[in-house]
Amino acid sequence: MSEDEVFADFAARVPLAGAVVAEVGGAFPVAMLHRHGVARWYSVDPNRVAQVDPSGVREVLAVGAEDLPLPDASVDAVFSCNAFQFVDIGPTLLQAARVLRPGGVLYAHFGPIWSAVDGHQLEYTSYQGRDLTFWDDTLLPPWSHLLYTRDELRALLSTGVDEGLADVLVAHVHDSRTVNRAFFEDYVAAALASGLEWLEVATSDHLDYEITPPAYDPALTRPVDLAALAAGVSARRGAPTRLGVRDVLMVLRKPAYL
Repeated sequence: MSEDEVFADFAARVPLAGAVVAEVGGAFPVAMLHRHGVARWYSVDPNRVAQVDPSGVREVLAVGAEDLPLPDASVDAVFSCNAFQFVDIGPTLLQAARVLRPGGVLYAHFGPIWSAVDGHQLEYTSYQGRDLTFWDDTLLPPWSHLLYTRDELRALLSTGVDEGLADVLVAHVHDSRTVNRAFFEDYVAAALASGLEWLEVATSDHLDYEITPPAYDPALTRPVDLAALAAGVSARRGAPTRLGVRDVLMVLRKPAYL
């Protein structure tokens, strides 16, 4: 779904007139918040500048979602669009559970997650002054974040792109702290541990763009056997792990007793 569709789905589920909402990541337009009669909207994003909108409705809190600086039971809803793949999901959900009022709803739509064919999410990195994005710069072969070790990926990429770019890509996959490298099962476990109740979980494996990497040396390119790859990932993690989940919708609610 587009950002507008995500917000519309959220607004259809949660009464926003007079509501106090904490948004994890992003900062939806103030005009949209006014149209829905939101009383207060906290945009929690460490990559933005802390500020309060002149109308007093939206306040940007330049902190991580893992450290929500809001009082206990102070918000009616926690909303997030395309951000949960970047946060430390366990602490974030515990913070959401803390700040939600009893009966309050957490709504999060996000992806691609680490379980996906493009789970590396090449974004928030640049090369030679240009920002790279996974949907335009399809430099990483499908499943490369799970198929190759650091050295294997470096050797493969250097056969199709220059050395400097290969280093940037390897560093993003193996070292970047931008993405959380959480598999779908990690999100489920974190949600269960938060004490929040499940209202809905939905997943999609839809890829809305074409992955067309450079012509890398076929001798270094591994064939993709998804069942075998999932078995290998499961063995390394010590738990069954399903691959293919790309986008996730999570709707949770704080029970009256929490």
